[in-house]
Order: sequence, then C-alpha cells, then structure tokens
Amino acid sequence: MLFRSIALSLALLIGVGVIIPLATNTIEAGSHKTKTYKGKKNYRKYSRQWWRAYHARQRRRKAMQAHRRMMRLHQLRMAKAAEQAADSKVAKTPAGRPAVEQTAVLPSGAPAPQGWKKGTSSTSELQFSVDNGNASAAISIVGPAMGETVSSGRNRSVGGVPTSSLRREVINRMIRENGWVVNDFQKEVGDRQVYVVVAQSQATGGRVQSRMFYFTEVDGRIYSVAMNSNPDAAARLAEESEKVIYSLGARPRPTQQAAIKE
Repeated sequence: MLFRSIALSLALLIGVGVIIPLATNTIEAGSHKTKTYKGKKNYRKYSRQWWRAYHARQRRRKAMQAHRRMMRLHQLRMAKAAEQAADSKVAKTPAGRPAVEQTAVLPSGAPAPQGWKKGTSSTSELQFSVDNGNASAAISIVGPAMGETVSSGRNRSVGGVPTSSLRREVINRMIRENGWVVNDFQKEVGDRQVYVVVAQSQATGGRVQSRMFYFTEVDGRIYSVAMNSNPDAAARLAEESEKVIYSLGARPRPTQQAAIKE
C-alpha cells in the first residue's frame, strides 16, 4: 500500500512536469497582437519621411507662437484703448479738479441746442449726442451746389442737385441700416428751402427709431442734418434740427466747418 501511494505521487509529479513546459511553449508560439497608436509613425531617423514630419511640427509650433503673440498684442491694444477712453472721460486739471466740459459748437460757430453734446467727429461730419445718449444728430456737407434751388414742379432740387438723388442717398443708407423711407417733402425754414426725408429704422430689440434727414443749400454748399431718436421725442428734436438749419446761414468759422466729402 505504501509503495502504491509513492508510485502515484511520482507519476503525478512527472505528469505535471511534462504538461507545464508544453503549455508554456504553446502560449509563446501563439500569435501576439500589439497595440498601435494612431498618429505616431515609425520613420527611420533622418529619412525623407522623418524630415517631412519634423518640418511639419516646426511649422505648427511657429504658427501657434505667432497666434499667441497676436492675441497678446490684441489684448494690449484693447487695454490701452480702454485706458485712454477712461482718461478722456475723467479728465483732470492740474489742481486735480474735473475739467469743464466744452460746449458743443455748430459749423456756424453758434452753440448747439441745449442737450446736444459733442460726439465723435471726422473731417466730413460733426456728430452730437442728444438727450443723454437717447438720440443722436450729425451735420455734414453733401457736396457743392450746382445751381438754384427749385421747390415746385417735377424738377425739384436743392442747390441744383435733384431731390430724387438726395432721396436715393437716404434709401441706400436705410438699406444698410435695416430701415425704410416713410415720406419726403420740401418746406421753408426761415428764408431757406429745405428738403426733408422722413424714415424709420429698427434698433436692437425690435424697437423702431425715427430718422429725419434735412438738406439745404448754404453759401454754395449742400448741408445735411440727420437726426436719430425715439418716436416720442421726434417732434421736439425736429424743431431743434430746424433751429440748427436756421443757424447755418450765419458766417461759418473755418475751424468748425465740416469738410466736403470727396
């Protein structure tokens, strides 16, 4: 009995010793699947493909650096512009007191109506902020007069320029600014014939704004006075605009004159 147990134990040990090497060899001889990583290609170093990939990486790196520099420059410019705007808004005298706000002046040299503040102007247009920014006005010179003003008949004109051309100019502007022309007519302001174009435009939020355009001839030039306001204040601001037109007949100061549009 003892010899039988010893014989069975030896047989088991020999069997296990034979099976394990066979299983190991079978596993090692099997097919192995290696992971592949997309985007990473194995090129021979300094080969043509390797140099192409190297130069592509360099181009991407330089483009990223240029983009970062551009964004940084843009941020610096925006910060500088904001700082300049703040400095101009809160201008200080040497004594540390706020500077007195300058009175808005019309091209004739007369003071602008009450509530009109000087806005951003250019060589071809004087802009004003009206009613604390709730409305705006602009005075510009459309061009030189071509002849006499005609207020009746089919050939109506302002300074020799047909009113149809002036109306077309307003229509084109309204097309650009999401607006439309409502009416046009001629009237007399003081001793001057004035051509008026009434229009409307849609502001932010769907609110409708009143637009008034006045054209008149003064000293051989055709002036334009444009008003943009809420419909509730349109009548009152129209009266102020007519006062501005009436003042244009005064002798203009060269330093305040708007230049002719080229």
